[in-house]
Amino acid sequence: MIRASIDIGSNSVLLLVCEVEAETLRIKKEILNLSHVTSLGKDLDVSKSFHPDSMQATFEALKDYKEQLEKISYRAEDVLVTATEASRVAQNATAFFARIKKELGFTITTISAEGEAYYTAVGVASAVESDSELVIMDMGGASTELIRIQLHPFQILSTVSMPVGSVRATDWQKKNCFSEKMKEILGQDLTPYFSKSLLCVAGTMTSLSSMFLGLVEFNDKAIDGHEINFSAFKEFCADLQKTNTENLLLLFPYLGKRAPMLSAGAL
Repeated sequence: MIRASIDIGSNSVLLLVCEVEAETLRIKKEILNLSHVTSLGKDLDVSKSFHPDSMQATFEALKDYKEQLEKISYRAEDVLVTATEASRVAQNATAFFARIKKELGFTITTISAEGEAYYTAVGVASAVESDSELVIMDMGGASTELIRIQLHPFQILSTVSMPVGSVRATDWQKKNCFSEKMKEILGQDLTPYFSKSLLCVAGTMTSLSSMFLGLVEFNDKAIDGHEINFSAFKEFCADLQKTNTENLLLLFPYLGKRAPMLSAGAL
């Protein structure tokens, strides 16, 4: 059977359509896997509302997805659509989502930080073969979840959601308050997530991995399982602070609208 989901994040809007096994819902075949960077979390800490440009970009992304879904005869009302941190904060989220429901037919559910961590953990657990515990980092545009899980049997041991992601961090850099904000966020007790390795998911880290490998085209299979030594990553991050968006796009044109957020995201 066919299942479709849309993730409205604080930086990107993702569509995934798959053929899945009826009983286990495990993916058999990808049909559509699309992404639009809309920066819905832009300036959120100041305005407490979605920026008009970001709302329009998000609406256009969803309109495009509806057209793609119509080509495979999949109804908008049957798509599982979830929204995360930016939508938990924005005061105009309810009105914006009502417009999307009325004009495009998508029903959007804003999930909690715990729900976000749960779905991330379930996705990782379905794809990783290990008998040990894992610590996952899911960096979005406005929040970052740290999740410690046990794989057999599956159990979330602990999770924390921190109000920082690549979009927020970029805003903080522009306002010269990045270090202050990070000191506050990292002042909490994070010892449950101390680990020799960190399994990273989502767009910022997959983009940084792709750049680290020097790929001229994005290739998810090439970065899946890619291991980066932390010392090497710190050197890579330091070099990244010395360049600009224009140079990044010349080297890695596939970064597109994500490029301006990667320097702060790496930090």
